Amino acid sequence: MECLDVRIVGRDAHETPSLKPYPNGATAPEAGGKLPADRMLVKNVPGREEMAPDVTNDTGARIGELVRQRQADLSLAERKLARVLLASYPIAGLESVARFAERAGVSAPTVTRFITKLGFRGYPEFQEQLRQEVQARLSSPLARYHEEEPKGASSLVSGALEVSRRNLQATLQLLSHHDVEEVVQQLSDVRRRVLVLGGRLSGPLARYLAGQLHLLRPGIGLVDTERTAATQQLIDMRKGDVLVVFDYRRYQSDTIESARLVAGQGVNVVLFTDPWLSPASAFARQVVVTSVETVGPFDSLVGATAVLEAIVAAVLARLGPRAQSRMQSLEQLSASAVIGAGDQ
Repeated sequence: MECLDVRIVGRDAHETPSLKPYPNGATAPEAGGKLPADRMLVKNVPGREEMAPDVTNDTGARIGELVRQRQADLSLAERKLARVLLASYPIAGLESVARFAERAGVSAPTVTRFITKLGFRGYPEFQEQLRQEVQARLSSPLARYHEEEPKGASSLVSGALEVSRRNLQATLQLLSHHDVEEVVQQLSDVRRRVLVLGGRLSGPLARYLAGQLHLLRPGIGLVDTERTAATQQLIDMRKGDVLVVFDYRRYQSDTIESARLVAGQGVNVVLFTDPWLSPASAFARQVVVTSVETVGPFDSLVGATAVLEAIVAAVLARLGPRAQSRMQSLEQLSASAVIGAGDQ
């Protein structure tokens, strides 16, 4: 397993600044002092009055959270950087500008603009903040605290359930709420045709999403995984249509090629993938990253399933009476085929 050697530079790890009381009882460093590792100040960009007030690096206001808060202000290229950073946090941001840009498939100047929009004066300041976060994590008593294993945790079932719980927590941290909101908007627009494409591992996810959306709105299709049939379905997609793609390790070349093909036709590609990001992310406008941690040899789909359930619920809420009317019609049509349906 590759390990990351993170060195904290430019600050004595044991340095304690002198503090003065704020009027509200909080504390601030003396002039020339430094903020503690877990309270580093992230300053706003001059002239960006619409941006939120200065925030400190406490729980909920670290760079990762800052990126999520600023998603709506980012360009498409900058959002690619945001995805890479959040998917490999904080490692991606501790690499060189060139490597960070290469990971996201953007230019070095785009990295500079991205960092500026986050409120930093430059890449060195951004990286120093990340190092401070790493140091805070390493020195935090909470981070060193190991929860007592629940009774029966040695069993495979209990262990697997615990991993699933962590999966859901990690997925929540990985999600771009801006991208998820756009996905809901796209899937709720009945003027758009929506096709769903899964792979070897993610086929059940694709079938679930296509099946649920079909109950709520027209124009939903599941792409046949047989190559020739898939090509015939995808070639007829038009500008404005939506292709939802699922691609998890090991990434499938035919899935990536499908995303590239339809993106060139003006189709909006929505990608569900893991934290390492499928190469199909280069062609996607929205990327939904979910944790895949597992106790076995196969990646877990727990996080992705939970996100899909939430998205379907949001689409249902947005479509409202239209979806309810369609569900009622479908239920009436299929009632005769359901044992025990009874009279309605």
